[in-house]
Amino acid sequence: MQPSATDQLLSQLQDAEKRAAGNGFVSCSLLVPELDPLAVLETLNESAPRAYFENPSRRRASAAGSPLVQWRGRGKQRFLEADLWLKKLNASLISVGRKPRILASFPFYPSEPDFGSDSCLFLPSWQVITEEGVTTVILCEPATAGCAERLLTRLYSFKHFHYRLTETSPRAQSPTVLSEVGGAWFPSAVKRATELIREGAFEKIVLCRAFDWRRSEPFNVFGTLHRLRLANPNCHSFLMDEDDGALLGATPETLLFLLNGEIRTEAVAGTTKRGESASEDARLAEALLSSEKDQREHQAVTASILRRLSMVGVLAATKRPPELLRLGNVMHIRTPIVGAMSADRRFLEIAGELHPTPAVGGKPRDTALPFIPGFEPHLRGLYTGAVGWIESGGDSGRLYVALRCAKINGNTARVFAGAGIVEGSDPASETMETEMKLRTILEALV
Repeated sequence: MQPSATDQLLSQLQDAEKRAAGNGFVSCSLLVPELDPLAVLETLNESAPRAYFENPSRRRASAAGSPLVQWRGRGKQRFLEADLWLKKLNASLISVGRKPRILASFPFYPSEPDFGSDSCLFLPSWQVITEEGVTTVILCEPATAGCAERLLTRLYSFKHFHYRLTETSPRAQSPTVLSEVGGAWFPSAVKRATELIREGAFEKIVLCRAFDWRRSEPFNVFGTLHRLRLANPNCHSFLMDEDDGALLGATPETLLFLLNGEIRTEAVAGTTKRGESASEDARLAEALLSSEKDQREHQAVTASILRRLSMVGVLAATKRPPELLRLGNVMHIRTPIVGAMSADRRFLEIAGELHPTPAVGGKPRDTALPFIPGFEPHLRGLYTGAVGWIESGGDSGRLYVALRCAKINGNTARVFAGAGIVEGSDPASETMETEMKLRTILEALV
């Protein structure tokens, strides 16, 4: 009699447990009937840290939780230190089937011992990945005695997963006036930034505003994520926990993607609102594409990304023709960029060279970034940082720029929106741009 698929898998897991000899971790993967990763995350409802990413238009989603081991770090070498930890973790991991993804978050600022937030990588105990209707569950256990049987039992529970029905309270009316952190600082900051640009201090700086919405009842993280993915199918909906709350949003921008040796990134800069009619929308799109200010801003971001990819050894980095990225409330100019991964480079090494791009920081980076804390009356944390995942072997990964988001902590939601300031920027126009961007997250909060 031929052994069953379950017997074969158990035998493979027992062999992995034996080879691990009590050290490191054992992981396994299994195809299961299609699952909705967000519904799985909501059903399990575990404490932080958790992670979730979805692009509805591409039928791609993943969720993960229950960290087994974490790396936390800060400082200018954080991407390289994270990669060293990743290498050591992968060497301690024996995988039956697909390797696990390691969840990653890097705040906007490098952070110093007494300032800012930690960067974080973590190996989850479970993750559910659904792509084009195919769901893979990847589970991991410490390589202690009996881990093979425990993994098999847990796999069975996901193969026959039952969602728990939860109810979302009716959406509360968005406040007419949000409480802006720091008061009405933004218009004068835009004016001062343009003066510094004329004086030659830097070419571009990105300034962001933060607003607090407080109410009597707690905000619903899962309900908000569901509304975000329904309303923004062309964006990347995400959840990544911070120490002081859950950051969730729907970002239009990928920082870096690696698959089969191909590197992909994009320049996203230049913004206008959407029209109320098809003809108005078309006229606004034409005006954006012909705007000298927006084109100058966009070309600066594109040139910076290409230069940094070349510096870090990405081969044949090439920009594709620019295109319009049409979202619900705004549209942007986007230029896709592709290249080839050099054999002697690592995913996180390239990400560390790119982050932060001029689309969220400034140009030149080293001269513009030090000015930002003097303007902004709040800490960004993961906002405009990098969030995503890296396959444990480093052969694939995807990091997103954390935009159009809110940090939820109980009954408080802090929402963020920013604008790129260049020569010719107008305080009133930049203020309007940030308020247009705020609509994405405000309209989703429940």
